[in-house]
Amino acid sequence: MADNNRNEQQDLEQARQPQEEQEPKKTPGRGGTFLRRLGTLLVTLLIVLGILAVSMMGDGNILDRVRRWINYGAAAAEDAYLFAADPINQYGQVGEYLVVLTQNYIQFLEDSGTAYQVVEELALSQPVLDTGGGLAVAYDAGGQKLFLVSPEGTQLSLSLSEGDGYISARLNSSGWLAVCAEKSGYKGAVTVYNGEQELIYEVDLSSQFVVDAVVTEDCRFALLMTYGEENGAFCTNLVWYDLSAEEPVASVSLPNHVGFDMGKIGECYGSISSQAVAFVGKDGSTSGGYVFGGQYLQDYAFGDDFIALFLTRYQSGSVGTVLTLDSQGNVLGVLDVSDEILDIDAAGDHLAVLQSNTLVLYTSDLTEYSRLSDTSYASHVLMAEDGSALVIGGSSAWRYLP
Repeated sequence: MADNNRNEQQDLEQARQPQEEQEPKKTPGRGGTFLRRLGTLLVTLLIVLGILAVSMMGDGNILDRVRRWINYGAAAAEDAYLFAADPINQYGQVGEYLVVLTQNYIQFLEDSGTAYQVVEELALSQPVLDTGGGLAVAYDAGGQKLFLVSPEGTQLSLSLSEGDGYISARLNSSGWLAVCAEKSGYKGAVTVYNGEQELIYEVDLSSQFVVDAVVTEDCRFALLMTYGEENGAFCTNLVWYDLSAEEPVASVSLPNHVGFDMGKIGECYGSISSQAVAFVGKDGSTSGGYVFGGQYLQDYAFGDDFIALFLTRYQSGSVGTVLTLDSQGNVLGVLDVSDEILDIDAAGDHLAVLQSNTLVLYTSDLTEYSRLSDTSYASHVLMAEDGSALVIGGSSAWRYLP
């Protein structure tokens, strides 16, 4: 009987042997690595969910902290960007890059202090810079040269005939470009390029002088700012052109308003003059405005749903107010200032106010949420939508993470 049991056990072992030999050999440590990664992912997910839960209970800045943590990690407040000092330098942001435009070149700088991309031999007398959609456009104000550049290099290069000059060039968030220029025989011309840098639309103006133009965020319309007359009085006109039609679809006239810049605020656009800001809807209707009341406009910045104004009592001096307005001209917040303000900038729901050696970050209603007491005498600031700010000095810049 015992022999029979031994024989059955041997038979079972022999039957099991081929199956065991067919099983794949496990790589030592691979399962443990996977489990560790899974555990880390779950912990991170729980942290993010917890932060989101807290934010929903009242602290809206938590979401921005999550975005900054994802973008920049838990690094210290500053990373150096290095460049040649020049008072004529123009600055902008494209993703994580600092864009520096000089008369002779445009460069995309990484936070390691190195230049990721440099485009040289621009030869611009009066360089002007705009950014949007992962691109930077550089042109010579009143000159004949224009360059559209990405971190990978030059995407488009344009030139005008002698005697004509570029007036403005603006990018929207999708990288669509609107260019205003002088044109022989006309009072101005506007050309529109899509995100693939293809020329898709042209407007020649014979009765009004073009000042500025931008492609709307939905990439369906070009909004033009022009100067003209109405009933014998000077006026600024905002005119919408459907990019699939020849004639304008809507327009609004602003009498005695000398607009020199415009920007999007919510679903409206604001036109800035030295005396007032006027808000206009995309159907051509006016939605409000704000008159400066004898105060002097020193600086301004457009956020997503607000505009910030720095107004002073005297033409030179620092005593005055910073105020924010919504798209109907309602005051969201007011800040009295007595120290010199060097620069302001806005992005998303955030406003940066740079003073002589202090940087203060606010929400759109001018609620302070972060303050930096030592800016090493920086002169410029660039606000980011995630609530971080690039602090720019003479030959270097660094990112402040609240």
